[in-house]
Amino acid sequence: MNAPLRTAGWTLLFLLASTVAVFCAAEAYLRLTLSFATNSRPLVFVPGIGTLFDPGSEVRTTNGRDYWTVQKANGLGFLDREPPPAPRTVESCHAVVIGGALVEAAEVPIADKFHVRFEELAARALPDLDVTASAYGFRGAAQIAQLPFYDAYARRLEPELAVLVFQPGHFTGNAPLSRALARGQDPDRQPRVTAVQAEDGTMTLRPPGIDSPDGRAALMKPLPPPPSPQPKRVAELLAPHSYVAAHAAARMPRGRPYYWSTERRTAWMERLRQRPDYAWILPGGSAGATTWLLPSAERKNASGPVFLRRHPPRVQEYLLDFTAFGLDRFKERTDRDGAALVILAAWQTKAARRGMFELLRAMAGERGIPVIDHYDYIFRAGGDVRDARFDRDGSWNAAGHRWAAEALLEWLADNRQVCGDLRKAPPRAARGGAGRIRRSRPRRRRSSAPRPPRPRAAPPPDPRSTPACRREPSRPAGRAAACGSL
Repeated sequence: MNAPLRTAGWTLLFLLASTVAVFCAAEAYLRLTLSFATNSRPLVFVPGIGTLFDPGSEVRTTNGRDYWTVQKANGLGFLDREPPPAPRTVESCHAVVIGGALVEAAEVPIADKFHVRFEELAARALPDLDVTASAYGFRGAAQIAQLPFYDAYARRLEPELAVLVFQPGHFTGNAPLSRALARGQDPDRQPRVTAVQAEDGTMTLRPPGIDSPDGRAALMKPLPPPPSPQPKRVAELLAPHSYVAAHAAARMPRGRPYYWSTERRTAWMERLRQRPDYAWILPGGSAGATTWLLPSAERKNASGPVFLRRHPPRVQEYLLDFTAFGLDRFKERTDRDGAALVILAAWQTKAARRGMFELLRAMAGERGIPVIDHYDYIFRAGGDVRDARFDRDGSWNAAGHRWAAEALLEWLADNRQVCGDLRKAPPRAARGGAGRIRRSRPRRRRSSAPRPPRPRAAPPPDPRSTPACRREPSRPAGRAAACGSL
């Protein structure tokens, strides 16, 4: 009996020692080949503005597969070069770029970000305009949360051009109630500027409701129960201490978030119904009249833009009102300051083909705001949107930023008047000349056969004619329509 036990014991010890040796070897290899294994985002809370990076801190960003980027936050708390002194002492045509995660662009070095590339390309293609640029972006900030970026920082530079980078999440990200019902975040305790809408349709800005050192919104209590242990969660817990664990966590499929639960969403909705600011949009009554999300069976026949059809029409209108409010406030500010306002629609807003880009173009057109189509420019330049992103991450890679810079430069070359008295040369010729814009070569080899002409897309329908934009009889008279007169 003792001999078999001793053999089993030695076998178990050998397996354990082999496992430890392999783990140590893998840990040593990853530590030698990788710069770091986990993200580091040192944050501070700025009163009246919200959460930004700690000025001068080192920000490390990785998804464990595509990029390992280290950047230094500037003196204002953004991932950009140090801004020029305010007011500007050098005569130039200055562009301020404002946005969320795509402008923060923690995934690429500062030299590859699109506003830096835009400045470099403009220096060669439009030297007479003396174009300069600076960027103000932070992950999770939609248009309403971006207003303080312009008021506190960008406006002091007296820019000639303001560029808003619009991405898909901004349509719902402007309304804190949407995030509250999706993730349980308290809409009144957000670490950034938000807006609140009364039942009569009036909207007012609300300063940050929480001094959050970690940049996270407060959760509505009672807190949801912790998720059950999962291999990915265990790996994430060990990631700060082990490169192997971080490497494994990056390659494990994402599990279902703990907040994706009908019971939890129902509980959060009931809590919000007790607050006057949200009771009118979440009234009590039967389930059919109070559901924030339509049942799956009803979504096929629902009206409105495809990406919003999971919501009833009154909720669609409510969500779009916030985006319209943010665009209106930006338009008021740039008109007051004599700056031109333009929207750069990220290719993601059009790639899904769910009515998002058409709706944005209609809303911006009513306000006289030009929209630059990033998606269309990539194809006109002979590229592919799959080459504009990381393989395992939807963020723009260096090529995506370069194409965005070229699209913005093309618009500026055709609208030189925004630079005012700095316009010294006639508009660029269609071909040739020093002002010609060189589009970047596509990565993929194209066939020598002649390329068939691309069919022209039909003009977007009048948004006022869509059922989602028609005023409901129960809607208060003071409210604006979803798409037509926001």
